[in-house]
Amino acid sequence: MVKMEKSSLLLTTLISCLLLGSLGAQSQEEEQEDYFKKWLQEDVIYTITEEEKDVFNKLQTPAEKERFIEQFWTRRDPSPQTSFNEFKEEHYRRVQYSNDHFASGIPGWKTDRGMIYIKNGEPDRIESHPSGGHYQRPSWEGGGSTSTYPFEIWEYRYLEGVGQDIEIEFVDPTLTGEFRITTNPWDKDALLYMPGGGMTDAEALGMANRVDRIVPKTSPMPWTNPLLIGYGRAKDQPFEKLALFTNLQRPPSIDFADFRRPEVLTNIRYELLPFEVGFDYFAVDTNNYLVPISVVVPHKHLDYKKEGDVSRAVVDLYGQVSTISGRVLSVFEETISTQADPDQIIENAQQSSLYQKSLQLAPGRYKLDVILHDANSEKVGTKSVGIILPTVSEEELTLSSIVLADRIDIQEESMQASPYGPAKVFPNVARVFENDQTLLLFYQLSNFQIDPSSRSGFLVSMAEIVSDTDKLTGEQLKIDNTNAENLERLHLIHRFDLAGLEPGKYHLHLQIEDQISQQQVERNIPFQIASSN
Repeated sequence: MVKMEKSSLLLTTLISCLLLGSLGAQSQEEEQEDYFKKWLQEDVIYTITEEEKDVFNKLQTPAEKERFIEQFWTRRDPSPQTSFNEFKEEHYRRVQYSNDHFASGIPGWKTDRGMIYIKNGEPDRIESHPSGGHYQRPSWEGGGSTSTYPFEIWEYRYLEGVGQDIEIEFVDPTLTGEFRITTNPWDKDALLYMPGGGMTDAEALGMANRVDRIVPKTSPMPWTNPLLIGYGRAKDQPFEKLALFTNLQRPPSIDFADFRRPEVLTNIRYELLPFEVGFDYFAVDTNNYLVPISVVVPHKHLDYKKEGDVSRAVVDLYGQVSTISGRVLSVFEETISTQADPDQIIENAQQSSLYQKSLQLAPGRYKLDVILHDANSEKVGTKSVGIILPTVSEEELTLSSIVLADRIDIQEESMQASPYGPAKVFPNVARVFENDQTLLLFYQLSNFQIDPSSRSGFLVSMAEIVSDTDKLTGEQLKIDNTNAENLERLHLIHRFDLAGLEPGKYHLHLQIEDQISQQQVERNIPFQIASSN
């Protein structure tokens, strides 16, 4: 009986722990959702663009949303090379300032003054009437005196995306401390509906009535004295006021240092649309490299849309190369499409599209950003890659980047040479091969020595596939009859049949010796073999 009671107690305790763990996990998920909801609907409600908001709402996991938030602030960082994000710090300072100074039964960030302050910062000038009372109108409001509700006028000399010489008027008609933005200068007039109260100069002379306040005149009538009667300014007209109000509702305009297109402005660091991106580099001279960029888009991740008798997938590609300091050096964009008959979609989905773009860059460090947008599904994928181009030596035996390729086509002499010299190379960017493939190794060799008497170079290139420390297969090339017309640089190719190799991780060991100068260079390139089944 005692044993049964102990077992029952143990089971009850175990169930309780499981329930508490489940409730704890559920509580944590709810806290995360509350955090993301607050961030979207409170923290950045005035600064996030519609494109960014749409993408954020489509994200599924907390990790994706966290990466989005991180990149949201990074995109607005005026000095991304530093660890301090001035934009983010200033944004939250403005939020706190609004809560401290503009609260009125609701948090300060929710008020109209809070909205304008968070978006645009401190005005260049503030005309404040915190208690209202007696007010002498300026000439452009018709002159005369009246009594007003509390009001403020904020002036900005210039706001990006809004205009210049901006006046924003806030009125507190309820006397609760909540100043509301208005487009009508008469909203602050406490005597507006009192017959004979707070008349303008023209009304007092019987030359106008209150109906004339609806559309203020922008020029004096021929029989009037503008110094006595006054007239409205062009920016006080109803349509101009409405346009100003509309522009003030938009998120603040930001000078993005990197991206210009809508897909790039959202620059989300997640992969709803997976793809691969890589680059190679080949020396042109001592000051420049030719850098081919390769983007591989697997069709299996694309959405096909029926167009007539075929189904078509379309991807918009945008990329840019910038310096570490953020200066944009090159921008490229392309539309990639693939189509198939209805009975060939499954076969087509097993293939990939390759896009290549070649740039000429000096030795140094760069940042490559690539964004893909599926036109049919609106899925977006982005990747950023660092490019490091070493100094080009004039004397030492030098290797280019090592390219592992699925296919290499030797071009005819009449054809224009590609970035890969006399060949058209299809890189395997992911470096994952199937064991029924042939692996192709491609590279460029520079600064080898030439025998003056024979005008030939004597090189030995050994490439081996290695698993752990075991050599599995290798290929040796000997070059001892170099064409005198192409002595400056050589392009070499190794071929490996992967049949019989087990799936797993391997690396290629490449060793090259210049037998004249006795110089040697070597590289290890990791790759993977997957089963073809």
